[in-house]
Amino acid sequence: MSNVYAECPIFESERFVLRFVTKEDSTDLLKVYSDKNALPFFNSDNCHGDNFYYPTKEKMDKAIDFLVLLF
Repeated sequence: MSNVYAECPIFESERFVLRFVTKEDSTDLLKVYSDKNALPFFNSDNCHGDNFYYPTKEKMDKAIDFLVLLF
């Protein structure tokens, strides 16, 4: 396996695909991260003050942009 910090690997099976988040994921992720009932289950420790609540697509897109900048 190559250096995961240089190139993020993709793992895939019949039931899931584990890969780095992209802008194309925004609409699907918004379904989870805009749900106030899900908010208590998100661990936001050491996450630059973010609580992972994104009520709009624009806020979800900004969160994804932030992730891309980190990595």
